[in-house]
Amino acid sequence: MRRKTQNLNKTNLKKLNSMAHLKSFPSKIKSISSDYQDLNIFIKDFENFISTELKVPSKDLSTQDKIFEGIINRLDFLNDYKNITLRIYLESQKKPKYFLNLSKNINNYFNLFLNSQAEKIISNIIYLYAFNVWIEDNNSMDKTMASIGNAFDNINKVKSFIRKR
Repeated sequence: MRRKTQNLNKTNLKKLNSMAHLKSFPSKIKSISSDYQDLNIFIKDFENFISTELKVPSKDLSTQDKIFEGIINRLDFLNDYKNITLRIYLESQKKPKYFLNLSKNINNYFNLFLNSQAEKIISNIIYLYAFNVWIEDNNSMDKTMASIGNAFDNINKVKSFIRKR
């Protein structure tokens, strides 16, 4: 039976982050917990760690601002663990169960501050787009923020086009 204690903390994640690109990464995570022989359990614990540390946008913001802030908050937080995040992303391209695990956790985060299904769908689409820009961006995240702004501009153009019909 799996332990209920949290195995991950800032200290061991910082160490793991510096090794995430190495072939020995699977053995390094196993040294923290034998449960991490299954990478999906590591991903779940990593996402749990993120969810306990991540800020939720203010409910007083507009929907667009909530989505923008939510995405930026998550990606800014992940900057400290970018190598781990990229490793998980690459592994999730190989195994759909990892991708589903990530998607579930990202959806849970957006559920904390978004109400409608349409808002959640838009936030997920923009998040995927912004994440792919973030991969190549630096810590200032200027390109990532610009990409989110551009995504909203395009969505607003489509909305105005639909309203005219």
